[in-house]
Amino acid sequence: MVVNEGQVAEAVRRDSPWWRSPHWAATDRDMLEAAGSQIDYYPLSLANIRSGGLYMLYGPRRVGKTVLVKRSIQALLAQGVNPLQIIRVTVDGWQANRLGTLYEYVVRVLTSSVGDGPRYWFIDEVTACRGQWWSVVKNLRDNTHFGDDCVVLTGSTNQDLDEAIKAFAGRRGPVDDPDRCLLPMNFGEFCHSLSIDLPSVAGLRADELMSARARETWMALAPYTDDLVAAWQTYLEVGGYPKAVGEWRRTNQVAVPTWQALWDVVRGDAITSGMNEVILGAVINGIGVRLSSPTAISGFAEEVGVARETLMKRIDALASAFLVWRNPRADNSGNADLRKQGKLYFLDPLVAKLPQLVNGRSQVDVTRLNEQQLGVALLQWNERVRPGSVRSGDWITHYRNASSEVDFVGKCADLGTRMTPIEGKYVSDSWRQEALGLRNSAIGTGILATRDILDATEGEAVWAVPSSFLAFALSFSGK
Repeated sequence: MVVNEGQVAEAVRRDSPWWRSPHWAATDRDMLEAAGSQIDYYPLSLANIRSGGLYMLYGPRRVGKTVLVKRSIQALLAQGVNPLQIIRVTVDGWQANRLGTLYEYVVRVLTSSVGDGPRYWFIDEVTACRGQWWSVVKNLRDNTHFGDDCVVLTGSTNQDLDEAIKAFAGRRGPVDDPDRCLLPMNFGEFCHSLSIDLPSVAGLRADELMSARARETWMALAPYTDDLVAAWQTYLEVGGYPKAVGEWRRTNQVAVPTWQALWDVVRGDAITSGMNEVILGAVINGIGVRLSSPTAISGFAEEVGVARETLMKRIDALASAFLVWRNPRADNSGNADLRKQGKLYFLDPLVAKLPQLVNGRSQVDVTRLNEQQLGVALLQWNERVRPGSVRSGDWITHYRNASSEVDFVGKCADLGTRMTPIEGKYVSDSWRQEALGLRNSAIGTGILATRDILDATEGEAVWAVPSSFLAFALSFSGK
């Protein structure tokens, strides 16, 4: 897409309606939709942004990044910031070098009355620019007042983010947390959004799930077991995309246009890269069938009918788009061994259900979704304690030998300490029998994540804790 100065002006005026009216939010489609969702959900991924900072906000499409940006703009306006100091523009499909045109024309013409005063830039979908957008941003930070401004770049793909963040070294301003992530709601946010009456508990770290403090937490949650189990079942059905959660609250179902829009996101990049919709459907379905099992890529590729390299590229693209995540096998030291077969999971239950919804495939087994979302809870926790961990690093792994397997082991991304091992068995009885694999493994200790059984006897090598308890306690900061 070629973007000239006239098109820049049109795009910025369209995307910055507060320039024209202080009541812009009352007619803004995104803000009206968020208000009409009837859910209490205000993520803090852009909290405390400041002048001079260069922030990267990333996460999947349809997860609410645009609404979050607009709410942040509302907050700045409420603080008395001049509307012309706040610039938002969506640059999806732009040539990267046109970001320079954007900066120059906005400063020289559209907001010239501000002079050299600080500006707040919200540049949406910068990762969808064509070309090395990070080089243009780096040059602007080095050679213009853009380096003194607050800049928020948003993106829906992990591709090239490592290269970008490397280029931004020393240019991100006086901030400690420039990487920000917005993922689908965690379980705690989901419960809060649906106004489920649950006790306030202190967040637990992933390395203290069998501690004395954890035991106190499990006992505090025990009277609410029925409520938590019911909420967890709903979470496995609905997922954490805000629009889906809002529709479930109002109508007890996820509307067809919502999951269809999510499917459009999944297939858009695939079709652009030359993969047809039938094969893409087979890939998504194949991942769903393999949830909780090590994935042999060669056999998977043969099943789908594509070359191994083609399948790997498609899985890489899904992972880059924050739709799929990898759980590699751990070596004897607990580190990821990328030479061995790993597991693949989706980042949200609604994505896992797309083959069923779109093509009428078999429903994903709830025990596999339970395991997936336990892993996602750990993934989200790691991202909170160490921003950026969701896009780089193999912190969550699984253990496997000839006779046993443990679903989730690994290390905490902030301190490098060992996580409490978790084996997901969505059972309501015979938990001790199910725990034998964990108990008799080389690890020997950990938590069996059940459906509704709690047994946290002090001194026991294996505890039984409901999956909903674990996900709920991990939903809070845990720092």
